[in-house]
Amino acid sequence: MSLSGIRRFSQDQGAAVAPTVALALFALIGMGGIAFDYARLASLDTELQNAADQAALAAATQLDGSSGSITRATQAANDLISNQTRFANDGSGPDTAIGSLTFYSAYTNPTTNTVTTVDTAATVVRVDVATRRANYALTPVVGAFFGDVQGRAVAGIGGAVCGVVPFFICNPAEPVGNSDLNYTVTIAPGTGIKMLEGGDQKGPGNFGFLAYLGRGASRLEQAISTDVIYDECVASDLVTTETGQMTSVFDGLNRRFDMNTSCSLGPCSPSTNERKDLVRQANSCNWVENPATEASLSTNAPQRYRPTSNAELFSTVTPEIMGHPRDICHARGTTSYCSGGLIGDGLWDRGAYFRSNHPGLNWVDEPGLGPTVTRYQTYLWEAENTTTRLGGTTGKASNKSGWRAYGTPQTGVCNPPGIVPNTNGIDRRRMTAAVVNCRAYGRINGRRNLPVAGYIDVFLVEPSLNRTRCGDPTVNGQPPQPCRTAITERTDIYVEVIGAAGTGQGGAAAQITQRNVPRLIE
Repeated sequence: MSLSGIRRFSQDQGAAVAPTVALALFALIGMGGIAFDYARLASLDTELQNAADQAALAAATQLDGSSGSITRATQAANDLISNQTRFANDGSGPDTAIGSLTFYSAYTNPTTNTVTTVDTAATVVRVDVATRRANYALTPVVGAFFGDVQGRAVAGIGGAVCGVVPFFICNPAEPVGNSDLNYTVTIAPGTGIKMLEGGDQKGPGNFGFLAYLGRGASRLEQAISTDVIYDECVASDLVTTETGQMTSVFDGLNRRFDMNTSCSLGPCSPSTNERKDLVRQANSCNWVENPATEASLSTNAPQRYRPTSNAELFSTVTPEIMGHPRDICHARGTTSYCSGGLIGDGLWDRGAYFRSNHPGLNWVDEPGLGPTVTRYQTYLWEAENTTTRLGGTTGKASNKSGWRAYGTPQTGVCNPPGIVPNTNGIDRRRMTAAVVNCRAYGRINGRRNLPVAGYIDVFLVEPSLNRTRCGDPTVNGQPPQPCRTAITERTDIYVEVIGAAGTGQGGAAAQITQRNVPRLIE
């Protein structure tokens, strides 16, 4: 080769990258192998985690606090869930096996928890699925041969309420200075509660309406007016307050008493026992308090029930028209007569009520009644025979000509036939209220999520209506006065506590159900 050829060869740059590619080839093959095998490993991890999640949820459904729940949970995790592991190539087949189950009575995080083997205490389960292996295909070039993967999940039971909960009530049992949002709900059945809408600072007995699936007052009114049970569920540990004007909701509640009959929301039947302290004229749906002149309680026949002390009316005094009354201390008109303020003492005027509506009945010894009978128990007893105990279609005449009280809906006049309160169906005057520890929560304004301490079933004692006191000579020692201070307001809701919701306590079904729903914690 000539000198010029040697010079040209030394200066030629063709194929100069070949050495670089050759040197980099090992790294490129290694990176490709890592990407391929890591994708396989990630897919295997996803498969095992899905298996753990499903197994944990299946196991959690069995943790109902009853005997054998741990055994059932273990069986559910092993038998009821079938997951396929396609990205493992360890020769163990496609099925995912459960490695272990651990049960807890309390679980806050993986290091702070309480393990249990007691069926009634187990509320949370941790599932570890068996370890699977991915034997690498390309990564051995860089010195790795396999990857082991395991899935783990923790699940428990969360509560859900299905149906309509129209309002919350501030826990009557909550003490001053309480800071525990879950303070125990202890309200004796038969207790009367004068539920008033409070301000931002609500105290025991105050209430507020709740958002129903976030759709405002019209949706809530519809849900509590219609006969249809809305089986839509929300978490049971929180409720959301509803803001704005809610007067239409009072109309919805009163429809359950055969009142405010304009209803374009579907069938809005009242209860078959719609007894109340109101009268109306024939072929009219305009319910009012007895329009006869109110007599003094010193006479034998007062037209309305207006007690002036916290004792039952003496045996010679019988109100002409009387519905299921408030606790006597509340029936007097102000909360100052009740030592518990909005919370009554459960003493209602049984004697006056039975004399007015069931004259001659020995109610103290009557089966289903008795000396301590509640208003709700009385209501159910009356509904057993609407003809003899509620007056059928005849009703009860007022001394004021043309006006009558009725205990049953008058079909074709005001509303469709009523719904019988019984143990197998809806009771139109039994509702569920969420109980909130308002003192511990603090200010409640706007649309807020409130923690729920519990749920109670309540009996709607009376329709929401303005009621006044007239011509009573014994109040403050004054002579008879014209109609003046209202003893009930249009915005009052007066209820009697039946018992804990979902228990069937009191003898009939509520309009809600409570369900346990499994949920993943980790």
